[in-house]
Amino acid sequence: MYVRNLKTDVTEAMLRSAFEAHGVVEKVKKVKDYGFVHFADRESALAALDALNGTVIFSYYFAHLSPDFIHECNVELQRLC
Repeated sequence: MYVRNLKTDVTEAMLRSAFEAHGVVEKVKKVKDYGFVHFADRESALAALDALNGTVIFSYYFAHLSPDFIHECNVELQRLC
């Protein structure tokens, strides 16, 4: 899952903590002002989207992103890792 507009003081541990309430988080990667949260299964990722969509976490609005945008982010993550 792609998470954007993160403040510089948001850590990978903070991201993990916010998202693991919705399922098993396998990996978290923060890069500058955005990050990626990888869940163990699709159902957990969808549960997190349903639970957090439209809420405020870390002082920023969380919104569901389009599948095309998510694909572009996954390609970028593979390039970075």
